[in-house]
Amino acid sequence: MRSLLGTEPFAPVSSVLSQAAGQLRSSSSPILLLAAPSLQGALAIAPIEAALVDAGLPYRRRFRLQSPSDGSWVHILGPADESGPRLSSNPTQLSLAGTVVEGLAGHQGDSRKGPLTAVAQSHALAQEISPDGTRVRRLRPWAISGNWLHSALDTTYDPVFTALRDVLAEDGSIRVVPLPEVPEPNVSSSNWIGPEALDAVTSRWPSLDMEGRARTLSHLMRPALSRSTPSTARLEEIGWHCVLGPGWSTDLAGQISSAAALWKEEPAVIAAGRVVDSLLRRGVIPRF
Repeated sequence: MRSLLGTEPFAPVSSVLSQAAGQLRSSSSPILLLAAPSLQGALAIAPIEAALVDAGLPYRRRFRLQSPSDGSWVHILGPADESGPRLSSNPTQLSLAGTVVEGLAGHQGDSRKGPLTAVAQSHALAQEISPDGTRVRRLRPWAISGNWLHSALDTTYDPVFTALRDVLAEDGSIRVVPLPEVPEPNVSSSNWIGPEALDAVTSRWPSLDMEGRARTLSHLMRPALSRSTPSTARLEEIGWHCVLGPGWSTDLAGQISSAAALWKEEPAVIAAGRVVDSLLRRGVIPRF
């Protein structure tokens, strides 16, 4: 499993996260994991908690808006904060916040920047804490979930999302497939995709050649073109680049839609806890 900290997007934060992992591994007191009771907070806490469980390190999980005070802690800051990770010692206190980094270089070598989210940083940190951890490995496909939730995909192409997706695909952590190849797609948040139309395309998919598949899938996604959302970049991911982890029946976007629905049904703290618990136990988020 390739080290996330060794990839280009993590270069600006690799030294801080590596040092933080070392300090957390040697911590003798329980580590407080703190985040806002949001979907982003849950997705960021889950990999760190998985690493601490794999490594046998004591910790406490809290979802609240207040900042931590004394003791050792990891604090996940909100997506509006782009100050990057900050670390202090004795005791270990780490704040994780998004930052803008280099993603993929353009064809002419021009800079393509995008968000390195707190969620992605949490996965890199988790891998450093427990490199061979079973739970950490199982959650690896979720490293790009923060970028999926980020507004960058609603405005333009996100080179960091693409770079991280390519890293995960190259080491076998994920497969990237078109929507008709997702065993149990959840398109509830894409109300311009007719379930019956998708079923019809899926049933014909194995018999179509490459040109036929491209034409059929384009026709299925066409109703979105007359809408202000989703953006073209996000539309391509929804239709052509669905992310599947090992053993998954529903793709990343579909599982995130299922998780987001929890916040409409449950108090935020309970919803966040259910998402983390599901990820730790099974590595997936079911339809609740």
